[in-house]
Amino acid sequence: MIGAFCRLFSARLVRGGLVFAALIVPGPALADTKALLIGSDYITAADDKFRLANPVADIRLVADAMRHTSIDEITSVEEPDQREWRAAMTEFVESLSQDDIAVLYVAAHGFQVDGVNYFLSSDGTALIALDPLLQQMTDRAKGAVVIVDACRNNPIAAFGRDEKLSVVEIDDTTRSVQPISLYDLANAGRGLSQVGNLRGLSAVVFFSTEPGNVAEDGATPGMGSPFAKIFAREIRRRQSLDEAFRRTAVAVHKVTEGRQSPWRQGDLPFNIFIAGMRTLPIP
Repeated sequence: MIGAFCRLFSARLVRGGLVFAALIVPGPALADTKALLIGSDYITAADDKFRLANPVADIRLVADAMRHTSIDEITSVEEPDQREWRAAMTEFVESLSQDDIAVLYVAAHGFQVDGVNYFLSSDGTALIALDPLLQQMTDRAKGAVVIVDACRNNPIAAFGRDEKLSVVEIDDTTRSVQPISLYDLANAGRGLSQVGNLRGLSAVVFFSTEPGNVAEDGATPGMGSPFAKIFAREIRRRQSLDEAFRRTAVAVHKVTEGRQSPWRQGDLPFNIFIAGMRTLPIP
């Protein structure tokens, strides 16, 4: 076994309140937007192979940027174990109404196994599947936006053959013991894959890099990753979320010299203006 894990830090919740406006073609309508941000540096995991430099800094950067927009409610959860992951998602989903826009931002380790995307809990003991989280959001809200900054390095690949990691999958209703072997994780494909059950016009997922690639964590610990810094800047601009995604992708591709190219999957039948509609061209 990898060894005992350190005592978990309590998830830190940060909340704020403003009003969000969404433009629904052909005319504007008001709706609440609620954002949940989850970040894991894996400081509670015993093995330092899990460590990342910037996910917690990333969600702090993005949450601060969101507080300068018209988002109605912001919740940040840092270093959640599997129980805290589930509690945060349950509270978030139950707060949603059919008129709301739900935004989930995750900065953490991510894996794909047989085309299914997973996030790793901060204690390194559980996998949280992306698809059920997305399904919960689309079932409750008018639209869902998921920003996935979890296509980072695979720490499991560095473990020895004699080491084992106990992993469970958490879905929307039950905690089922469905082990995924260390071998499967160590040999998982690079980065993440497309979301398999994303259909219709109820959700959009914005990945920090393209399928099969790995996102950069940033050279300076605690200063934020290239993706998060640029995304935080763009969501404060008066522009649609689609424009923010596009400008983020172009800027990240440029600053990483082509090593990382954010991309999106899915769509919504209306425009979202987090920082308001622009009245003049954006330089």
